[in-house]
This record gives sequence, structure tokens and C-alpha cells, in this order.
Amino acid sequence: MAIEVDADCSTSMFYARLSNDNLDEMFAVHQAAIAAVGRPDLVKPESLAFFRRILSGAGRVIGVYRDDALVAYGVLQLDLPPSEDARPLLGLSLNDSLAKLAGASVLPREWGAGIHNALINQRIAEARRLGIAHLYSTSAPGNAPSWENLLDAGFRVRGLIEKYGGQLRYLLYLDLSAPAPVEIDGAWCDTTDSEKQRLLIANGLSGIGWRRSPDGGREIFYGGRS
Repeated sequence: MAIEVDADCSTSMFYARLSNDNLDEMFAVHQAAIAAVGRPDLVKPESLAFFRRILSGAGRVIGVYRDDALVAYGVLQLDLPPSEDARPLLGLSLNDSLAKLAGASVLPREWGAGIHNALINQRIAEARRLGIAHLYSTSAPGNAPSWENLLDAGFRVRGLIEKYGGQLRYLLYLDLSAPAPVEIDGAWCDTTDSEKQRLLIANGLSGIGWRRSPDGGREIFYGGRS
């Protein structure tokens, strides 16, 4: 099945659900992407054991192939250990179904082709097929391409938390069980202003959109609900 990418991409690109047979090539894509970013504080390196657990039933992985070579993947984590169970942070009950978009990697030569966006949309669709009502993800404020794509896909910033040894992460949430709310009133905030963002979130606002600021930085719009 064709994956949704920019029109100038090769039509030989397709996606498939990965299995344990794909463990090594998946890990190789992850390592290549991590090395290219060169910032473990922005993108958390995962272990081979993590991917093995996911492929062994703890989640689903969608792979993107070009000419029979794996060039990208996206993880939908279904089995959430206590450290990754964000239901208390999101105001959800233990009976609410929750899964995590637990990372995606794209080979550097394929950056800019729209693959990361496509993998977000494919994992949202997979969650719907599985009957999951709630999704979340985390993203470093400095990793703009990640959280921009998540916001564009309908996720909302619901928290600014410390994860992975004290690294700042946006907590992004998507409610699949209800229509998207109408967002009204709010304020723009520079993504480097952690204190103001936490205050806006504490006042019941959610990050719902983004823009580039005149100085080349980025701002997130925190709005309320009608």
C-alpha cells in the first residue's frame, strides 16, 4: 500500500508492519538517525532490547520501504510500563485505553520527504483500528520537526515534564474518542520560555498550534476550549 509522501518522492515507496525478522534493519535505521542528529538530549537513543520487546508484542511498528530497503519506521507502543503510563498526567482513569507514539526514525537521506508526518497519521489510523481511545507522545522542545508534526496531526501540548534523566519533554495528547474541541482565546509563547508555558498549562490551556517567530525561533499558541 502506498504511503502518503510528497509528490516528488518515488512511487516505489511503501509501508509494512514490521516483525522480529526486521529487528536488525530497524535498529540500524534508528542508529543512523540518532548519529545524524547527534543530540541524545533531543532524541532518546533506544536499546536493541526495547525494539525486541515492541516487535515481540508490546506494540506495533510501521516500516517505510524504498526499493525494498527500510528507510524509516514508527512505533506504536501498546504495553506501557509504569514509567510510560501517562494516564495520571492526562487526567485519565486506569480503564481508559492509552497507547504511545514511542518514536520514529527516518534515514537522513530521506529527511524532508514527509515520511515522519505519514508515520504519525498511519499510527493514528492503526490505533483507531485497535479501538484505542487515547494517544500520547513526548518530544523535546528543541526537536521542533517532531512536535510541529504532532501538533499538525491534532495532538495538543498538555504538559512540560522531565523525562529520561531530567530532560525536558512536551507531553502531547490526542483524544480519539471525541470530536476535536473548538479552541478559543489564549496566548503565544516562545518555546524556550519553560516557566511561562508551565503557567499557561497550569491555567488549563493546551498548546494547539505553532509559528516561527521573527527572530527565527518558534512559538506555540496555548488556547482554551469552548
